[in-house]
Amino acid sequence: MILLKLTPLWMAARGLLAERGADFFSCWVKVATTFDREDIHDLRVASRRLREALALFAPCYPDGRITRLRKNVAGVTEILGDLRNIDEGIAFFREEAKELDGEQERELAGFIARFEKKREAARSRLTRDLRKISCDTLRKKFVGTVHSPYLLNPPSGKADPFMTIEDFARECIDQRLVPVLLLVPAARQPADAAAQHRMRIAVKKYRYRMEVLSPLTNDGYRELHGHVKEYQEILGRIHDLDVFAGLVANSRLTAPTKEKLTGLIVGEREKSFGLFLEKLDNTPFEQIGERVRSIM
Repeated sequence: MILLKLTPLWMAARGLLAERGADFFSCWVKVATTFDREDIHDLRVASRRLREALALFAPCYPDGRITRLRKNVAGVTEILGDLRNIDEGIAFFREEAKELDGEQERELAGFIARFEKKREAARSRLTRDLRKISCDTLRKKFVGTVHSPYLLNPPSGKADPFMTIEDFARECIDQRLVPVLLLVPAARQPADAAAQHRMRIAVKKYRYRMEVLSPLTNDGYRELHGHVKEYQEILGRIHDLDVFAGLVANSRLTAPTKEKLTGLIVGEREKSFGLFLEKLDNTPFEQIGERVRSIM
């Protein structure tokens, strides 16, 4: 559909949700065939983007139907998680093996081999679990819900279906910005991994909301989206390194190998955290939020 800033909300909600749904179901079909690492990543992103779109336009629909859809889509996201985490771990430790001596590298190879066995088991679970969820059934449920927004006399607390999508977008974009800004002071503290993790999730949700509403934006979207994506990637790297540190600490690797790997992880975390602080100073999120509002 052609989306204009003056398009009524009910019509824009249908169109934008249909776009996100088409992307999600296309990725699902592809993963069910290939189980490729990148395809799995694309499906996870598409599922999260669709969940964000459903959350954004929930005021346009009956609560129960949207809630059930979000749970169904979240179920797909969840079953992809193990395989993604294992893939990331394998890729990371293979790269770190280059920094070890011969004996340590051979020891780490055994550690990685156990991960590869876990990957095969996770892939089998993914195949089984995806088959339990009927893609066609969920698609029909999705289409039926998305094409039935409130039109006349929406209940109290629901959005006016005839307000413009522009007005709705400006009201809603900051709903995902506020949690990010609240977390910045704590996330600046190097040792507060929990705050950094929560900020990563908040930034991700803000990014997905930007992406859902991107057809409404003017020039400047690509640059701003790039900044938000970079924040997410840096914080994601920090979180992954924290997870990898825990895996090493709880492994059966020898003490010297653990010490070497832990030192490498700490060094990479410090470097990533430095990039995070630099990003906060050079492109603060308050500034990003102001500019995003200005291009809608």
